[in-house]
Amino acid sequence: MGSRMMHYCITSEVNKRIYSSLEARIHLGGLAPDLTHPVYAPKSVTHFVRIDKEGKKRTDYEFFAQKYKDNFDDSFYVGYLSHLVADHIWYETMYLKLIKALPEEERQAAIEKGYRDFRRLNKLLLREYPLSPPMEVPVIDNVLIDGLYPEYIPDIANQLIGDFHIEEPFSPDDLEIYSLDTILEYIRLSIEETLKVLDTTIRMRR
Repeated sequence: MGSRMMHYCITSEVNKRIYSSLEARIHLGGLAPDLTHPVYAPKSVTHFVRIDKEGKKRTDYEFFAQKYKDNFDDSFYVGYLSHLVADHIWYETMYLKLIKALPEEERQAAIEKGYRDFRRLNKLLLREYPLSPPMEVPVIDNVLIDGLYPEYIPDIANQLIGDFHIEEPFSPDDLEIYSLDTILEYIRLSIEETLKVLDTTIRMRR
């Protein structure tokens, strides 16, 4: 699905629109679903994957929003929701069209191209979103989400910090499978859908 830097761009924009102060926890929540090392947590659990009647997988972010609706005063849960929303949009708009649609023998090569693009996009996205790496990693010891081991969150935060250290100069023309415009649109859609789900869920809670 989307990269750590993409999720960081998303939570940074959601942060601006919701909170009057900078919330560090929202960024950690936005990374947390992908925490699978040094512990093994099935992605189907951490991403609330459901299989519909047609046998199609989807990240059920609406289920997450309903299950944890009373926790959205904590920005960590807001960040976690944004990750699930973004992964659903990625699956529908990127994976199905650019990877799954390929002949099976071509998919692995496309996946590898995509990972190389992620590295290039880290640099390109920082031109569009002039962000800095997290300055602090607060202790997350009061969160209970299925499959999450919060004591290991500093590991994935450190991986994000490493994503900022890219010296090579890249241009959009260097991308092999994605385009910068498509990624920026994906980020925009993820932000808007996250805010929409939050607004709906909070209004229903009242």
